[in-house]
Amino acid sequence: MALSFFHQHLQFSRSFTKKLNEQLASVGLYHSQWMIVYYLKQFGASTLVEISQYNDVEKPTITRTVNRLDEMQLIEKVPSKDKRERKIQLTEKGNFVYEEALKVVEEFENKLLEEISIADLETTVRTVQLLKEKLR
Repeated sequence: MALSFFHQHLQFSRSFTKKLNEQLASVGLYHSQWMIVYYLKQFGASTLVEISQYNDVEKPTITRTVNRLDEMQLIEKVPSKDKRERKIQLTEKGNFVYEEALKVVEEFENKLLEEISIADLETTVRTVQLLKEKLR
């Protein structure tokens, strides 16, 4: 059972990311970029380490994605007295793209969950949260 559960999860995760990337293309983002834009909108100005820890992704990977978001003018550096601390935040354009991407993501997720009961969703969320805690 465990083998099947985790195998199904990995297959779903890959398919979900692929299909979400197809949808996000309409606003010029990829899933990895959306994760950072979403984080910054929820938590405000943050360091790359904070973003890396929250997403459980290595800092060099976050750095590459942030550099691309910077090139797209979606983020900006926040001035800091401590030169070692590099905080970033969304620009006005970044906030606009967030709003557009949120519509795309919500529509995609809602369509995906259309025929799944609230009880099944709640059970799934609880199960995933328990498994996530075990990995810490």
